[in-house]
Amino acid sequence: MAWDEQIRVQLLARDAREQSHAALIAHVHRLAQLSVHLRDRNAALLAAAAQSSRAAAPGGAPAGDSKDAALRAALVASLEAQLAQTRADLSEQYKVQSANAQRLLALTDSLRDAEERARDEREELRRLRSEVEGLRERARWHKEIVAEKEKQLVILQDEHASLELELSQLEIQNDNLKTDNAALLQRWLESKAEDANRMNEANAFLEEAKRLRGEREGAKGKDTEAVEGADAGADA
Repeated sequence: MAWDEQIRVQLLARDAREQSHAALIAHVHRLAQLSVHLRDRNAALLAAAAQSSRAAAPGGAPAGDSKDAALRAALVASLEAQLAQTRADLSEQYKVQSANAQRLLALTDSLRDAEERARDEREELRRLRSEVEGLRERARWHKEIVAEKEKQLVILQDEHASLELELSQLEIQNDNLKTDNAALLQRWLESKAEDANRMNEANAFLEEAKRLRGEREGAKGKDTEAVEGADAGADA
């Protein structure tokens, strides 16, 4: 039960307690007014009877006694009728009081049930508040962790950006080194090609020199043989 419903039930119970005897009080007040009215009327009747008795007293005592007896009989009958009506009203008021008592008892039971439900709901509310406080504490703790992770993420992003910059510079240096290496390799290949050409030319020159020397030696041998043959023919 919500707190406003609980307050409403308590107010209804208070109103019921305050109004449980309102009808009885109203009837008692009405009976009091009726009693005053009857008392005044009876006093008027008695005064009228006394006046009638005094007026009939000089010469008509029997008639006065007869009228006085009739007046008293009418007064008694009226009083008995009023008493019966008063008893009936009182019985009705007792019934109303009993009904109000039953209603008050029912409202008291309802109020007791409402108080028990309110007590249970207060306990549940206290438990829920405790859980909410725990959840808030956990949320606060998670928020601090997230804030710390965000700081670390910012640091990592800065380091990543720095590393990307260094990597970009290294790639540029690597490209420059590749270009320099390709140029050096080209110059080295050209130098080796020139060295190979010079070696080939030197080898060709040596081969030509060897060939020429062989030819000179061959011609010289032939001349020697020819001279030796001529000398041998002359000796013969």
